[in-house]
Amino acid sequence: MKKAVISSILLLATSSFANTTMCFKESHSSMATIESIALDGGECAGKYSINDMKAKGWTVDDIKISQTASGTSFIYILKSADHPKIAPMVVGGAAGSSISQEQMEANIMAKLEAKKEAEEKAKVEAEIKEAKIDAQSLYVNQCQNCHGAKGEVRKGNTRLKDLSTEAMEEALKEYKLGVGEKASSVYAPSHINFLNDKTIKGIKAYLDSIQ
Repeated sequence: MKKAVISSILLLATSSFANTTMCFKESHSSMATIESIALDGGECAGKYSINDMKAKGWTVDDIKISQTASGTSFIYILKSADHPKIAPMVVGGAAGSSISQEQMEANIMAKLEAKKEAEEKAKVEAEIKEAKIDAQSLYVNQCQNCHGAKGEVRKGNTRLKDLSTEAMEEALKEYKLGVGEKASSVYAPSHINFLNDKTIKGIKAYLDSIQ
């Protein structure tokens, strides 16, 4: 989700009810500076800070704060000094299409959360893609003699290609700790000590891509 999506929602709210507006800032790093930096959305429009809005006659009616992996996100609800009690906003003018301030806030928070989840997913996918490139050479040179070109050779009770990433990671830990049947040198080639969770994810991604 891009900021333009959130901005359109906030601009809609502002145009629907001219004396109240919402401004926001995503993933900000410092509570000490939040009131002096330009906020996005609504009447702030990427140009005005909370201090600027106060100087223009707006007051802070409410604020929503949420933590993200990269900082703190803020949503400010501002109203003019003579603004009455906030009423439900009507979107589109159709029957049954009214949306309350609380619902609008919830929609924005949901979109921010969805954006955070998408960013985290994209980061994981990028890491796996990078690990896969390195894993192909590693697997061909050090693993396929025992496990087969596609991980199809059965070792013990399993084949590498049938294992999940989690099962591979658990097996790696057992190899390094010498737990159970994996304590035997038969099941513990020397290069196992050079593997880690990242290379395991890469090997899994590589094997899945050639099945």
